[in-house]
Amino acid sequence: MAKFLISAFADEAHNGINGQIEALKRNGLFCIEPRAMNLGPVIAKTDEELAEIKRRFDEEGIIVPSFGSPIGKYKITDDFEPHLELFRRALYVCKVFGAKRMRIFSFFVEQDKLDEYRDEVIRRMKILVSEAAEAGVILCHENEGEIYGQDPERVADLLAAVPGLRGIYDPANYVYCQRDPVAGFEATAPYFEYMHVKDCLYEGRTLVPAGAGEGHLKEALEKIDKMTDAEVVLTVEPHLFVSESYKQFDGKELKNKFVFATADEAFDYAVNALKEMLAEIGHPVVNGRA
Repeated sequence: MAKFLISAFADEAHNGINGQIEALKRNGLFCIEPRAMNLGPVIAKTDEELAEIKRRFDEEGIIVPSFGSPIGKYKITDDFEPHLELFRRALYVCKVFGAKRMRIFSFFVEQDKLDEYRDEVIRRMKILVSEAAEAGVILCHENEGEIYGQDPERVADLLAAVPGLRGIYDPANYVYCQRDPVAGFEATAPYFEYMHVKDCLYEGRTLVPAGAGEGHLKEALEKIDKMTDAEVVLTVEPHLFVSESYKQFDGKELKNKFVFATADEAFDYAVNALKEMLAEIGHPVVNGRA
């Protein structure tokens, strides 16, 4: 029986550190996956700014199970060296926050040239995983659109080909890309590290709260529950209200059928939807754990 631990991309509740901390505390959470803060990506913060963020986390008893880095979100045809330097900065961010995991992606690749660029994707990922291992950080690949690891079969190929690389399972991203989330789970399961929690409808590629879409989240949680007795991080990534900080960080305009007056309201709804789903499978949430 898994021990679920709820984390969150709290930048979807607020762009400032105080607002993010308040959103976590209001929902009884003590874990965060830092991504954007104070109107900019965390990876771009100065040493002094990072130290201050860590001080505030420590002050509030907040831990960082994984760093939500943007590493791997660039074209495979771009020069690798500048991105490798950014990656080393991301490793430093992990060191400051005490994060043992880092979320990464597998490079933007023209989808009709996946076979052509496969070897280069694998080569670069192996370099990243090797450097991360030396720093004591586990790299975790998130399936997402327009990257090498968009389809279940490519995710399976990537995770099998790069020893030490682990998988983040994001069911909504599979649905958003018109792929099968169940096949995506099976592809990720042998290398599963943790899960991003959001849901989606195929029609209109509409982002919705956990359980309201076609991502089969409940089934995935039940499978994970049977698969391990270890702690499993569930990072809530609502995408129900596009905050200014997220627009600046990612530039996406995402559709949803739920209407929320504020980002805080959308964030709280998303967290509660996950809590309700966990309770349904026999894991009531107490103080951020289930």
